[in-house]
Amino acid sequence: MSAPALDVFLTPAVLDEDALYGRAVVVVDVLRASTTIVTALENGARAVIPVADKGEAGRLAASLDADVSLLGGERGGERIPGYQAGNSPLEYTPEAVAGRTVVLTTTNGTAAMARARSAADLAVGAFTNADAAAAFLRRALDAGRPAAVLCAGSEGRVSLEDTLCAGLLVTRVVGAEAAAGLSDSVQIASALYRGSESRLARTIFGARHTQRLIELGHADDVAFAARIDASDGLPVFRDSRFVLDKR
Repeated sequence: MSAPALDVFLTPAVLDEDALYGRAVVVVDVLRASTTIVTALENGARAVIPVADKGEAGRLAASLDADVSLLGGERGGERIPGYQAGNSPLEYTPEAVAGRTVVLTTTNGTAAMARARSAADLAVGAFTNADAAAAFLRRALDAGRPAAVLCAGSEGRVSLEDTLCAGLLVTRVVGAEAAAGLSDSVQIASALYRGSESRLARTIFGARHTQRLIELGHADDVAFAARIDASDGLPVFRDSRFVLDKR
């Protein structure tokens, strides 16, 4: 059986080696890497380089001019000691990032992005740039190319907030009726989003990962990340880094 033209992967743990090959892929990590990357680029960062490994991130940052680079990242929801920033989108202000290249490593999001490098085209999606991310997927499908949403999840598990965002994207791209005829994961994401649409913020705040971030003092990050279509920026992967799409 051939792969569906539009699919959703609820966690990178389900990926085989060739699952994303040739596809246009949107990686979603609502809390918080996707939202942070969108924010950093919208606020003037030259590029964001996603790195899965802390050692690699440190070596890469050391090779860049310190005046025009910034090392950011987290493990377990908290800033890595010695890094200039964590994974809060609120840290990536114009004053902090304008003109700089950000090297970013996170527990879930940048690891998922590393798993997606076999994609033909790769972009970052979140609630904050949902319309731009949906348009990216729609352009691929209109050109006859397969597309997918990859949810970063949380430490190998499915996450509620990423699945909700995937559901929003596929519902915008193909509509609820067409989504019902696609893969089970597309149907799960679409049905979850449509069932929660009228109380989306409340549902996001009930997620397990949200509760962990609130315990760590990051409730403002969750509220920031839950704003739908707050940005029209689309980070796309070019030359091993994310830059804003100039389309």
